[in-house]
Parts: sequence; structure tokens; C-alpha cells
Amino acid sequence: MLLAHRFLPAVVLAVMSASTFASTITYTSSAAFMAHVAPGFYTETFDGLSDPSTGNFSGGAFAYTASAPNDIYVGGGFLGASQEDDALTITFTSGNVRALGADFFATDISDNGISTLVTITLSDGTVESFTPTTFADSFRGFSADLAITSLVISGPGTSLYAGLDNLTVGAVPEPTSWALVGLALAGMLAARRRSA
Repeated sequence: MLLAHRFLPAVVLAVMSASTFASTITYTSSAAFMAHVAPGFYTETFDGLSDPSTGNFSGGAFAYTASAPNDIYVGGGFLGASQEDDALTITFTSGNVRALGADFFATDISDNGISTLVTITLSDGTVESFTPTTFADSFRGFSADLAITSLVISGPGTSLYAGLDNLTVGAVPEPTSWALVGLALAGMLAARRRSA
């Protein structure tokens, strides 16, 4: 019983730290997001691209493809779905993407931003829905403990097109939960050493 009493704090700490591994943090500020991105990230502005595009993008250690049911659109200096009410999918093909951020929005046929509900769904099940009123408040960023393999932008509606700009992909510094696991293991070893 005494041995179980000594191990209990270490086990509780290990369980608490393990639960932090499968979490995704959402940022509404580009500055706050970039403060949590490791060096070596890649940003695509989609400027100077001609339509139609192959939908393949890469930089540094990161690469991804963009697709939509009826093709993609890269005019206007951003990436979008070429048909109204289509979801836009980004699939990461290389790099351990654990951080991504962009300006997410919907446009009309003339590339004007429209204030409407936009939904972002990440491969880990994270869903973020919001209504940007301007391009200035359309930023959302995510950092995750597990790799993000894709994201889907949907929900624009009739005569509206899903879009994004300034897509940044990268890694995150090692999570502090690893330090908690190390601390828990050290506590367990110390308790075991004392009992021996």
C-alpha cells in the first residue's frame, strides 16, 4: 500500500501530461500564431499565379495540393474553389505539418470578400466556424500535437466561393507536455529507488 501511495502522484502527472498530446490550439491573430511556429515554415501568398493552376505548391520541407470538386481558382492573388458552393481541400503531401494559418474567407464572382459563415475542418477533427467581416479579420491559425494531413474550407453558399490567402505551414516547438512526462518518469524512478 505504501508503494502505491508513492507512485500515485507520478502516475497522475503522467496521465495529465498524456492528455495534452492530442490537442489543437486555434489562433485568431497572425502575430500570436507566428509566435508558436518553429523556424523553417513556408508561406504561400498565391500572388502572380495564373489560372488554371496545377494545384501543387511547395517550399522548404513542405508540399501540398489544392483541390475542389470542380477545380481550383488562383486568380486575384488568392486560392479558391472555381465553382460556387464547392469545398476547397488542401492535402499536405510532405513535411510534418503541425502548424498552419491563413486568411480564410468567401468571395463573390468578382473576387470581393463577402461576410458569411466559413467552416474550416482539419484532419484531426478540429472544426472552426466563423464569419469574417473583412479580409483583416479572416485569419485563423492552428497548432497541433499531431500532424495535420489536410484541411477543408466550406460553407460559402450560393454564388459564393471558398478561398484562402497567405497560407503558412510549419512545425511547432516540442510541446511542454514532454517535459511533464519526463518529470513524471523521474518521480516514478525516485519513488522506486527509495523503495529498493
